[in-house]
Amino acid sequence: MSALLEVNSVSRRFGGVEALKDITFSVHGGEIFSIIGPNGAGKTTLFNLLTGVFYADEGSILFNSHDITRKRTFEIARLGIQRTFQNLQIFLNMNCIENVKTACHTRISSGMISGCLRLKKVIQEERIVEKWAMEALDFVGMKDLALAPSDTLPYGLLKRLEIARALAAKPSLILLDEPAAGLNDTETLEMRHLIESISRSGITVMLVEHNMSLVMEISHRIMVLNYGQCLKLGTPTEVQKDPEVIAAYLGEAAG
Repeated sequence: MSALLEVNSVSRRFGGVEALKDITFSVHGGEIFSIIGPNGAGKTTLFNLLTGVFYADEGSILFNSHDITRKRTFEIARLGIQRTFQNLQIFLNMNCIENVKTACHTRISSGMISGCLRLKKVIQEERIVEKWAMEALDFVGMKDLALAPSDTLPYGLLKRLEIARALAAKPSLILLDEPAAGLNDTETLEMRHLIESISRSGITVMLVEHNMSLVMEISHRIMVLNYGQCLKLGTPTEVQKDPEVIAAYLGEAAG
């Protein structure tokens, strides 16, 4: 497998706090790559660096051979990285399909002026965007809820809606930030199947998650962060057997 994403010696500080320190890893095309660690380990900060919310203080980030270290969020999105959030970012004043359509702007070329003039090209693109959005909703099992107001949906469906929105942008890499948080056992199993379906569709997945059963069952490789540093990088089996990882999670002395 080729390296789709390369993170080289990346560090990020907030005042006197070093949130990430000298992080180096790569993500291969087609894999499910998970990031785990205690609260405050730097997991979401890393996702924010990969999507241009924050910039790295040191190091570089390459995606598909493009240097995205200092690129803005919309530029990174256009290159093919999409994400979901630990705290849901849903437009509750919109219905489901309207929410998903908001991600499709990275795939169209019409601007504000042509939109105001309602040019033929704009009307054509609106039909295409409708099709893309319905395909994304169908993928996550929400096609029948396309016109449902978002603020009437239960939490588990809102999680799926946010994933549908990310998929509508047709990413080659999707970052899922705690997709199973707050879900019951049945919803977690459904989320597992959805993540595996995303991977089978050819989209590379990066996953931040606290549900260890889910992580160990679906991940190809796992990186463990602790106090902003990489504690371990390896297969699920290698991570589970590492004494330093056990100590970080259980508070035991590593032997």
